Amino acid sequence: MDLWDRISDLLRARRISVEDVSKKHDMALRLLHGAAYGHTWFGRWGYKFCRGSYGVSEKNYDRAIEILSSLELDKVIQDFSEREQWRQIKGIIQHYRDLSESQLVTMRDLLKFVLTIKSRSAVQNKLVAATSSSAPSASTQKNAIRVSFHKKGSLKEKSSKCKRFTSVIGHMDSRWPPKRLEYAAEVIVDALKEHKSTFSHGGMTRQDLRDAARMHIGDTGLLDYVLKSMNNVIFGSHIVRRSTNTARILEYTIEVVDNGKGAEAQRGKPQHQPQPDALPDDDDLVPGTDVYNDVVYLYNNVLINYPDSELLQLATQVVLDSKHFVKDRPFKDEDDQLLRFFCQVAPGLIDADQDTLSSESLPASELVILPLHATVLDLKQAVERALRDTYCILDKLVVTDIDNLGNLEDGDVLFGALESGAEILVRASGIELDSKLRHEGGAENWIVRCECGAQDDDGERMVACDICEVWQHTRCCGIDDSEAVPPLFVCPGCCASIGPPMTMTMTESPLAFQNCDDLLLDSPIPYEYGNDIALLP
Repeated sequence: MDLWDRISDLLRARRISVEDVSKKHDMALRLLHGAAYGHTWFGRWGYKFCRGSYGVSEKNYDRAIEILSSLELDKVIQDFSEREQWRQIKGIIQHYRDLSESQLVTMRDLLKFVLTIKSRSAVQNKLVAATSSSAPSASTQKNAIRVSFHKKGSLKEKSSKCKRFTSVIGHMDSRWPPKRLEYAAEVIVDALKEHKSTFSHGGMTRQDLRDAARMHIGDTGLLDYVLKSMNNVIFGSHIVRRSTNTARILEYTIEVVDNGKGAEAQRGKPQHQPQPDALPDDDDLVPGTDVYNDVVYLYNNVLINYPDSELLQLATQVVLDSKHFVKDRPFKDEDDQLLRFFCQVAPGLIDADQDTLSSESLPASELVILPLHATVLDLKQAVERALRDTYCILDKLVVTDIDNLGNLEDGDVLFGALESGAEILVRASGIELDSKLRHEGGAENWIVRCECGAQDDDGERMVACDICEVWQHTRCCGIDDSEAVPPLFVCPGCCASIGPPMTMTMTESPLAFQNCDDLLLDSPIPYEYGNDIALLP
């Protein structure tokens, strides 16, 4: 991230945004680190909440983080007392409580302590590797050999564990539906089977396999996405493996899943059948043996699948729906012979046309740099160049006045009259308000009004009503991400206006969406959908 900071300095960027979709061991780090540290993984570099999907606001996000991180460990043990995960969760909590010198009370305390142990273990492993490579002593060599054998054994054990492709795509954040991913995997497996039947040995390089699959699928992005996930993966009755050959080229091989009836079974040799999941069974999980397994177990059972708690489930969903974070870089006026100003078109000029959407705001201010002896006319010309080069509707902009300059004339010098680093508002003519490229979203005039409260495109999948042409989230309308959008879609609002009145209440409707404000805000808020206003409980 320090590299990005240096690039931002060179580009003079004042605001940097990121989309946090990072995962490790199928765990969303924005959820794990949010519960442990109160902020996303990018938070250590100063990134804060920017916007959420599905109508999630910053207040909702902060409240959700507070709910998850303040969950008491004793209550967790009590809530799982009648479930099969109780013994493992109690054992994990008790194990790390015994290790910690301070008292672990909440989920934040536990996760922060466990992640600290994990990071220390990684540092110790690096130290062991560095020590063993620099003239080690006899005792160090012996310990290094033990570590080496342990690593080789763990690698061998890890390579023999495979995941089914259906399980892999279940944890993938993909824009393609599962059926499309399965079809691409089937094409890849068929190409590998054909290659094996022809050459009987050796694998296919990634490029050859990609070219063979392209004869059936033209979407190269889909093929690259599936090929990336095809490693120790079971698809049908075959295992697809990925490795680097002697020429250091990535290649894929295929094997038949051993069902116990092969030649090894006839000779009485033990079978090593691939496991469908890489993680150990619940009964085999020993707290403290593998910190990663403990974290994954807590993540899946406490953060994701907490029993009988609608509040915690909603808080988890709110954090997962918050993927966009931003970092504001403070302005630093350098000690040189230059003046710097932030110029912006005065409100009322671009927004003079009141039929625009309320979600579309004024453009950000532009940085203008001038010499110390610059005049007011120089400032106007520099502002014109900066805004013309940035915005299409300002291509013919002519600055007529600057609000902050008072009675200064065009020939007057700026130094002493206007402080460097100040923000200035300019008034101008030549703004093309009728341009199709007026807004950042493009030339299309579309409206977003979803039951979750979203009024703008947040990057999630949407569908437009064929009557009112208003866009809404497919998830909020009861359409699963794996399902195709129906050829004809009518939103609930239009259904109520053209059809007979529904006998069921809104909460009983299968299309009813529970707004995140229902449980995350302490007081009721007005909720507007179309022309109907309801008061959320």
